[in-house]
Order: sequence, then C-alpha cells, then structure tokens
Amino acid sequence: MLSSQIVKAQQAPANLPLNGPAAAGVLAVVVFTACILGIWTRPIGLLATFWPANALMVGILLRLPGSRTVSGWIAGALAFLAADLLTGSSLQKAVLLNGANLASITAAFLVLRRLPSSVLLLKDQASIPYLLLGSLAGGIAAGFGGMIANPILFGGSAKAGWEFWCVTELANFVTVLPLILGAPAPFANQQPFRRPTLREFAPFAALCLSGLAGVVIGGPGAIVFVVPALLWCGLTYSVFVTALLTTVSGYWIMSQLVMVYLPTTDQGTDSFSLVSYRLGVSLLVLSPVMQAVLSATRRSAIAGLETVANLDPLTHIANRRAFMARAEELLSGATGNVLVLMMDIDHFKRINDNFGHAAGDAVLIEFVHRVKRCLRSCDLFGRLGGEEFALVIPDCSMRQGCMIAERIRQAISSEAMLLADGRYLPITVSIGMAALRGDRIAIHELLQQADQALYAAKDAGRNRIELFTPEQIRDC
Repeated sequence: MLSSQIVKAQQAPANLPLNGPAAAGVLAVVVFTACILGIWTRPIGLLATFWPANALMVGILLRLPGSRTVSGWIAGALAFLAADLLTGSSLQKAVLLNGANLASITAAFLVLRRLPSSVLLLKDQASIPYLLLGSLAGGIAAGFGGMIANPILFGGSAKAGWEFWCVTELANFVTVLPLILGAPAPFANQQPFRRPTLREFAPFAALCLSGLAGVVIGGPGAIVFVVPALLWCGLTYSVFVTALLTTVSGYWIMSQLVMVYLPTTDQGTDSFSLVSYRLGVSLLVLSPVMQAVLSATRRSAIAGLETVANLDPLTHIANRRAFMARAEELLSGATGNVLVLMMDIDHFKRINDNFGHAAGDAVLIEFVHRVKRCLRSCDLFGRLGGEEFALVIPDCSMRQGCMIAERIRQAISSEAMLLADGRYLPITVSIGMAALRGDRIAIHELLQQADQALYAAKDAGRNRIELFTPEQIRDC
C-alpha cells in the first residue's frame, strides 16, 4: 500500500499477447504499410529516404513472440513482395530488394533475440551497445544484399552497394528500433490521462520551436538545431516518448538533407555524401535515446533504494522512519478526524521461544496480510519494530474507527495461522486507539496516547480494543 504512495517503480513493458494467425496477420499488415510508406519516399534511382519496415519487423518479432513462427516469417516476406509488386516493381527487383531486407532482418533478430528482457526493452545501461550491435548486424547483412542488387538494378559497383545499403539500414534500425522496443504493451499499467505541467511540456515545445527555427533560418546548420531540445527530452521523458520524438526528428532531418542540402553531381545525387549524412544522423538521434535510457536506469535505481529505505524488509509495509514521515504529512493535511491505532501481537515472545523465529516471521507476515484486507487505500500501515504495528486512518469518525479496529481484531483471532510444519497457531492482537479531533498535535504524541490505550488493553486481558480519551481510557 505505502510503496505505491512513496515510490512509483518503473516496470519494463511486457511482450504483446497475440499468438498464431493473429500475430502473423499483425506482422504482415504492419510490414506492408511500412513498405508502402517507404516506397513513397524513394528518390528516383535511390533507396527510400524513409524505410522503417525492416526495423519494425525485427521489433515485432522481438516483442510479439507469437509471430516467431514459420507462418509469421512467410507473412512478413509476402508483405514485402506484395508492396513492391503492387507499386510497379518487376519480380526480379522485388526479389533482390526484399531478399536483402529479409537477410537484414534475420541478422538483427538473431543478435537481439536472446538478450535479457531488461536489456532488450531498453531498461539497462547495456541496452544501447546491444542495440547498436544488432543494428550493425542488420546493416552488414543488408550490405551484402546491396553487393548483389546494386550492379544489377542500378548499374553501380558492388562496393558502393555494400556501403550504401549497410549505412542506410544501420540508420533505419537505430532510428526506428528503440521506438518499438521501448513501447509499452497495450492496456498495461494504464494511468488516467492528466494534463502535462509546464515543466513537462517545455522540452517538447523547445523541440517544436527549434525545428521551426531550422526551417525559417535554413542553411546546412539548421539540421542540428533540434539536438539540444532532443537531449532535454531524453532527460525529461520516458524512453518510448523520447524514441518517438527522435524517430520523427531523425526522418525530418534526413528528408531535409535529401531534398535541400545534399550535394549533387552530373550523374545525380552524391551517394557518398548521402552515406555520410545518414550515418551521422543515425548516431545523432541515438544520443537522446541513450540519455533517456540512462535517466530511466538511474530513476529505477533510485526507486529501488527508496523502496529499501522506506519498507520493512520482512512485511513490505512502511518501516518506522517512512511511517512517521508519511503520518506527519497526513496529520498536517487533515481536514477531519484522524485516528491512530497501535497494535501488538499478544504473547509474541512466547511464539518465538516455543516455535522458533521462522514461525515468528511467518506470523508477522500473515498478520500484515490480514490487517491489509481490512484497510482502505488511503490508510497508512507501518511496522514500528518487533511485533508492534501502527495504523493512521484519516477522515474517519470514532464509530467508524472502532468498527475498523474490531474488524482487524476478528480477522486476526477468528482463524488460527498455519505454520510450515503443519501445526495451527491461534494468535490474537491488542489494539490501542487515539484520535486527533481538533487541535493539531505531533504524530509521536498521538502514538504515545494510542500506546497508553494499548497497554490498558494488555492489562485488561489482551485480545481487545481500548480508546484513549483525555478523561480516561475506555473500551472502544
């Protein structure tokens, strides 16, 4: 309960749940659509400026295990061929181009498929080096396809084909693959929409303004105007959001290079400059993603440390330090009655002495489980030490508090606890309760009052609830 209030640990996105024909169908539709978009951006005589299809297929194969079947691979291959044939390519051209595409996809997939999920899903510092390795493998494989296709289809040399296809596919993988690997699974851990704060919106606004400045001012340097804003996005946003922004920015930069700034020769576009620009842009857009991964890793590590610092390691509820800090916050913001309960497991020392410390630990864990079932989400529950527990119930009348306390007492005493050796151990709890009804007092004073009521419950025979009042301690 408290852990969700104190820290929100980041969770790696899960793989997608589709299987069989549905997974193959999703793969085919995505690949076909991506191919059509890529073909639409092909300059005459060159490969596409925007070709996300290979990286998308690798990402789907990695995130959608149900697509890693013979039918999935066949569906992907047919989607590639269909896109080229339907847009006017000859069968020879379609086979050569898409043979290189499938070789590239296979190489990248084989490198990345056995990575631990934290590395694969960009939740580890090692994610970026492995992403580069997989992208490089895909680029090299595409380059070998280019050695065959370039002389046949474009009249170029095998060497130029290898260089051009290798760098182009490397750039596409580096630009698109982080977007797929970092994407959250649909419907997983959905949070209600909230309007972003000005601080959260500022990096995106800076990115839009810097892109606009690049268009208005122009010149070769305009293509890097967005870099500081992208790095700011990497420091602020999740890996997925950063990857989305860098993907859009990367392809925008590449389109500007091809259409506006790329040098030309008598034979047409300078392919050497295009290779150099694409390699530079791919490494440029990787930097914000790397920053986002490092920031997410750091936040995750801090979240883990906060969890260790704030939670009792045995029962996983608030420890004394975290309980006191959170309780003070609840008291300072309270607008109504606040009840404080002190709870002590009866004869706990005898349990440890007669049944062993392992049995005592099991009793503490089961005690916490039963108490938590009686609480609201806004209630604060913590272990102060040993067998002593405290509970803060905000916005609660005295009558409601007595009902909650009685519900807890019955939940503990109504059913004996089953120990690991098969024996049943009946336990009970004594509860002392104090209330904040008007004047503000510190949490430690309320705990002292509840503790006095707790001792009165012990003295009165245990397994009961006592209420502290300024006049007297009385039965709840």
